[in-house]
Amino acid sequence: MTESEPTQFASYMLRLRWPDGQPATQPANQFAISMGLPVGGSPDAIYLSIGHAAPPVITAAVDLSEGGPHDLGVVDVNIFGRYMLTRGRLDELIGLLQNAATQYDEAQGGDSDVDGES
Repeated sequence: MTESEPTQFASYMLRLRWPDGQPATQPANQFAISMGLPVGGSPDAIYLSIGHAAPPVITAAVDLSEGGPHDLGVVDVNIFGRYMLTRGRLDELIGLLQNAATQYDEAQGGDSDVDGES
């Protein structure tokens, strides 16, 4: 198991142990955020849902030769998890994701223009 650096709160210390085995990796391409109910005028938490929607199979029976939008029906999202985050944990997650994006971009040999800025 992998242990993290100790975290101290007042006079308490706690180490986290992550298991060596990993759960199956799930593809994620759908994300939804909702705010918790307000407490004292502010949302109590941020709720993050993560899921995946597989594209429909398009057969020869569907004529896509004409331009314009084609209604292919509804695709369900399989939700893999719903997570409640405090504002502080949201900041931590944002930082981790930004760090991972930077490392990914550097491994690709440069900057990524994901958000339209360079």
